[in-house]
Amino acid sequence: MMKNQQVAVIGSLNYDLLLKQERLPKKGETFTADDLIQGPGGKGANQAAQCAKLGLSTSMIGKVGEDRFGDALIGSLQAFGVNVDYIGKKGTTGMGIVNVLPDGDYHSTLLRGANYLVTKEDIDRSLEVITGCQYILLQQEIPQSIVEYIIEKTRDAQCQIVLNNAPARDVSETSLAAVDILVVNETEAEFMTGCKVTSVESANEVAQNLVKKVKNTVIVTLGALGVVVATREESIYTPANKVEAVDATGAGDSFIGAFVFGLIEGYTLQKAIDLATSASSITVSRAGGSESFPTLRELEGLALSHYL
Repeated sequence: MMKNQQVAVIGSLNYDLLLKQERLPKKGETFTADDLIQGPGGKGANQAAQCAKLGLSTSMIGKVGEDRFGDALIGSLQAFGVNVDYIGKKGTTGMGIVNVLPDGDYHSTLLRGANYLVTKEDIDRSLEVITGCQYILLQQEIPQSIVEYIIEKTRDAQCQIVLNNAPARDVSETSLAAVDILVVNETEAEFMTGCKVTSVESANEVAQNLVKKVKNTVIVTLGALGVVVATREESIYTPANKVEAVDATGAGDSFIGAFVFGLIEGYTLQKAIDLATSASSITVSRAGGSESFPTLRELEGLALSHYL
């Protein structure tokens, strides 16, 4: 395995409170949850954790609060082997309140907190480590102006820019044109194109539309239906692995981390997607956030050793 490869993740760090419950409460109703799981989260921290758990040299750039939740987030990433030297502290840590239903589906509410205190100066101070990485992973849980600033500052660097447009935002044509890999789910794909995604066929049409706006690759994740990938040369559909879903929290982040791992290891696009699909299937079959993400050994144990 190539140990010298690096990933820079610039994005959110949230402390998550996951409430497992039978259903959502109705308006004005008080409803009792069955269980509470708490721990690290945020799309940025999740993607960094998955990359590191698969053995990639990973740096996390972002902000947490000056509180115990921030300390816990930094500690969890350190435990996974993530470089946390570029995580600042200010204000209150971002929080995620997640309602997890019996089928594994979830509803999430975010408190932005310190995630929205990331500045251009923070990015400038981290620019050497960012541009020194092979892959840059971005999401939309920090200010949009900062995401676009990062893209502008790194568009001419020898890095692959991966943008997970989640939560969905309008992205300028100039920024999209500098993105190598765009990752969206059905809702985000619809937001970006105005076209509903209700099937593999409609997902492929949307992916073909979006790929004209980016450098090379668009990935549309479809939950239980699988994933559609479009490049300027080909289109790929990969069905999801059949598993008993326990908690889908972080499944998309696990997918992205594993996909980038596969690309860094030199896999074909199809094999990288297969690996990412397997990683996310393990994640949804277990409760919790980044603790549920698979390690490389676990993926090898899933009969994928012929890819590794």
